[in-house]
Amino acid sequence: MAFPLVLKTLSALSLPGLYRIANVCSLLVRLIPNRTSKLIRQNIQLCFAEQDKKQLRRSTIKHSCYSVLELAAVWCWPAEKILARITSEDICDSFPQSKKGRIVIAPHLGSWELLNLWLAGQGDLISLYKPQPNAGVDQFVLNARSRNGAHLIPIDTSGLRQLSRGLKQGKTAMILPDQRPKKGKARVMANFFGQEAPTTPMIHNLCKRIDCDIFLASIFRNRSNASFELTLLELDRDKIAADQQSGLDYLNGEIEALIRRAPEQYQWGYSRFKPSTYRAMGQE
Repeated sequence: MAFPLVLKTLSALSLPGLYRIANVCSLLVRLIPNRTSKLIRQNIQLCFAEQDKKQLRRSTIKHSCYSVLELAAVWCWPAEKILARITSEDICDSFPQSKKGRIVIAPHLGSWELLNLWLAGQGDLISLYKPQPNAGVDQFVLNARSRNGAHLIPIDTSGLRQLSRGLKQGKTAMILPDQRPKKGKARVMANFFGQEAPTTPMIHNLCKRIDCDIFLASIFRNRSNASFELTLLELDRDKIAADQQSGLDYLNGEIEALIRRAPEQYQWGYSRFKPSTYRAMGQE
């Protein structure tokens, strides 16, 4: 229960105050050897041949720390208070006009937890959820993520059935698409930043079975004035639903294009590629 207590205590601070603490944490992450900073270095090495890798690594570590510390505001402040920090919205016309079920693809980019809160305020929202091992922490996270009306469902067979039913009923489903499927789960190797990335076919399968609209969204962090900028784009459902391989390559390509707007805000500290890809890098 230490994590909820820490966040509740930190929630008394302003966003700039939380970011100042995150800056100190990022320095420690950079100086003390750890798995996250190693993965950030490896992923950036794999995906960005053309950029200043050292500067991107430092910025990525900072934003990784920002994303953790700002949970004190995103999860603990009243919903209307933190949502008021979204000062810019670039939303495609088709999103509010959609009469079908809506899938919103939400990569681990910017403040995806704040995106969950915003989407819940736009109508019936279903979000996939991985239960936490500790019962107290699990209840805290559930309450935080559902307090604006989101309906959280487990990432299992029953949860996927609920998600399908909800889409057919015209609800909105938020799906994080860029987690590497666990061993034994369905996966397709699809291109992502020039690398083969194990990718879940779930989104392709949903689009193939259900007549729905599909969107790609992120809430980018503006560190300079502690505000957020929402971007929500329409994707081509037919391209995703047609051929599995080309559909997932298209989807990953659209996600990649969004990430390139602010690559330092992506969760590069996650093991996105095959273990053999990292092994081939050695200590690089």
